[in-house]
Amino acid sequence: MRIAILSRNKNLHSIRRLLQEAKKVGVECFVINPLDCQLVVEGRSPRVLVNGQELPEMDAVLPRIGTSITDYGLAVVKQFEAMGTYVVNTSQGIAESRDKMRSLQILSHARMRVPSTIMTRGSKNLRAVLQTVKEMPAVLKILRGTQGVGVMLLHSPVSVSSVLDTLAALDEEVLVQQFLKQGAGKDYRLFVVGGQVVATMMRTAPQGEFRSNIHRGGEGKPLSLPASYRRLAVRAADIFHLGCAGVDIMDGPEGPTLLEVNSSPGFEGIEKATGRNIAAPIIRFIVQEIRKKRAQARRAKRKKPAAKKTRARKR
Repeated sequence: MRIAILSRNKNLHSIRRLLQEAKKVGVECFVINPLDCQLVVEGRSPRVLVNGQELPEMDAVLPRIGTSITDYGLAVVKQFEAMGTYVVNTSQGIAESRDKMRSLQILSHARMRVPSTIMTRGSKNLRAVLQTVKEMPAVLKILRGTQGVGVMLLHSPVSVSSVLDTLAALDEEVLVQQFLKQGAGKDYRLFVVGGQVVATMMRTAPQGEFRSNIHRGGEGKPLSLPASYRRLAVRAADIFHLGCAGVDIMDGPEGPTLLEVNSSPGFEGIEKATGRNIAAPIIRFIVQEIRKKRAQARRAKRKKPAAKKTRARKR
């Protein structure tokens, strides 16, 4: 079996762990920088070249695409989809989950609980913003921010107005969101693989900070969450057609509330916090999906001759 991992950095913890676990079960893994890929559309035979050389046939592709190359990375994923290769996280799922506003629209449409949110530019509609977030403080997020960057906690209507005008002048679209004071300073990261939660941790913000991201100095601790939280995470990953996802949940006034679904979650922090092996279930899941696809292909191949014989007898 051959698996292509789309990543710009083969030295990342997550990539090294995936390679280790793949080697244990005899699976070949190729770490491919999406920016090194050339996409050939020619007749009915799309192809992928890597540094000018045609890539051997892959059984599966695991996208680990950074936000800085989302557009090109998605084009590479779409090319593999066009070639009929099994892709762990679909191009549509990656695009929709990565778009902060679009992801909230999809989750809300699916009747899943998300924070009250308004997308706006400038302060001219400040009243609508304040009515949406209900009370101060409010959370402001830049659409292009990741790992807690571009997320601010604003404590008064004056500060909301000032920041909105400043960001509008910088040509930034923003989301203003209800602050979930019930879960202030902490959230839960649930790691979902193949429709199952394989690890959970609580992330706690450092003193004086409200963002609990590990990259912002947050601390991860293992914990067991109620089944309702696990069902929420699994359903969220399924809605975006993500075979592997990190789902972030906070306690809200009406119960567990979805914050974000991450299509390319790192797992160094959650492995350290929980002692769980995250890479192994990812590789097992991919191997299972490859075997399913091969079995389907064999069944389809056996049906074709039978169909031809039936047509011949009718003649």
